[in-house]
Amino acid sequence: MKHREIENRLLYSVFARNHSEQGTLKEVEADLERIRNLGTDILWLLPVQPSGLQDRKGTDGSPYAIQDYRAIDPNQGTWEDLKSLTDKAHELGMKVIVDVVYNHTSPDSVLVQQHPEWFFTNAEGKRSSLVEDWSDIVDLDYRQPALWDYQIETLKQFAAVVDGFRCDVASRVPAAFWKQAREACETVNPDMFWLAESCHLPFVKFCRDQGRVGESESALSDAAFDVLYDYDAFPDQLLVMENKAPVSQWTEALIRQDAILPPNHIKLRYLENHDQPRAMACSWSDRLWKNWTALLFTLKGLPMLYHGQEQKESHLPSIFDQDPISWNRDPEAENWIRHCKTVRNAFFEPGSPVLYDPDDETGSLAVDRNGCR
Repeated sequence: MKHREIENRLLYSVFARNHSEQGTLKEVEADLERIRNLGTDILWLLPVQPSGLQDRKGTDGSPYAIQDYRAIDPNQGTWEDLKSLTDKAHELGMKVIVDVVYNHTSPDSVLVQQHPEWFFTNAEGKRSSLVEDWSDIVDLDYRQPALWDYQIETLKQFAAVVDGFRCDVASRVPAAFWKQAREACETVNPDMFWLAESCHLPFVKFCRDQGRVGESESALSDAAFDVLYDYDAFPDQLLVMENKAPVSQWTEALIRQDAILPPNHIKLRYLENHDQPRAMACSWSDRLWKNWTALLFTLKGLPMLYHGQEQKESHLPSIFDQDPISWNRDPEAENWIRHCKTVRNAFFEPGSPVLYDPDDETGSLAVDRNGCR
């Protein structure tokens, strides 16, 4: 995939546990044609590995508290199911990426049992997380060279099946590791797609203040990643979505983003994801949903949908308990998404400049791009 062409794609994010009553990869595979018909080009699967039991949050545990990097959660399926899903996606013209959670594991993970020396310990000598609220995980220590080898070998196993990775809290893992990992994976699959969850700026500073890794977005982009998260501007976007801030506050953040990051950077654009509230939870009307969706496809970057968004879902499923989406298809919303992507690809050159004309008095935003307004 040529770098700038990524902006003509649409990413669709799925947590298999909540995508159906069964919560399996097979059920996601059965839904691929519908997902593809939205205009989806890349399917992102939230973690497919088993969650740990120790200090588990909720009944089913966070998918980001992984017990075994090299296993598939038996509740979701098998390696064969993952391969079958990927093969079907390829038949439909889509790529499949999986979540990589390399900053931490569950406290009872295979790596804790086999290599306890690969983890940070606190002042009491106990393995722990730097973030107090993340009580169901323990942090890995990338000062251990053998850890790099293990993690990269694991990625190569997945690269033989899928087409790329979304890397969780990528800012907390050394950029040099990601560079080495990408180079190694390209020997298995030369056309991999890499998405970094680059972190909120205050969080990066917090990590650095604690003497831990806190990589900048420029470092991540230079090292390995095709697309970066939008957490430097999304907080301002969310305030506007909730009608708590002037539109100009967000557009100023977007302008800073364009000025500070390398000219070839690509941002992930979204209205919601598994960590953020549903857009319709902002008490939007159907018309406002349509306007924001159209704006999503107007901005520079790679647009993303979170499963359920295409039916204007207002309930954000729990990631700690099985909480399946109640599917009630909205043909009008699905058609609008398809239309927005068609217009985007027909009229906007990837990477072309965007001019913002916010009106704080009316709470509106006009966008100029490629001669279109």
